[in-house]
Amino acid sequence: MSEVTRLHEAVRRGDLPTLEALLAANRALANAVSETDSRGTCPLHVAAEFGQADAARVLLRHGADVSLLDAENDAIALCWAAFFGRPGVVAVRLDAGSAPSQRNKHGLTPLGCAMSGIRGEWRQFSDATLEDWRQAAAALRSRGATE
Repeated sequence: MSEVTRLHEAVRRGDLPTLEALLAANRALANAVSETDSRGTCPLHVAAEFGQADAARVLLRHGADVSLLDAENDAIALCWAAFFGRPGVVAVRLDAGSAPSQRNKHGLTPLGCAMSGIRGEWRQFSDATLEDWRQAAAALRSRGATE
């Protein structure tokens, strides 16, 4: 397994010791595009999808770029965190300066993604609760996010 794949797996699992070790050896991995995910995800996208706020913090400390887009939706990781209903990861991204109203290629902002989650549109993609999406939307609104 390559270092990139090992890093993405460590982020997915929230394996912070492995994540720290890989990034200590190669900081560039913090922004490495997945070799196995056809969606073209970066480690911050993986942290968003799987609700790994601590892993996101580690990645950011090692230079992860909050402005990187995935290949499938042209979305920043903040949009992914809102889509998957991960309020803890939303907060980490906002604290790191992620653009709260950046649209993906479908025209959705992170707040738009959270609001769609509240309406039940993403249930088939996420195990988030209605409260998770509400908290994500509240965090985004508190930073001036727009739909």
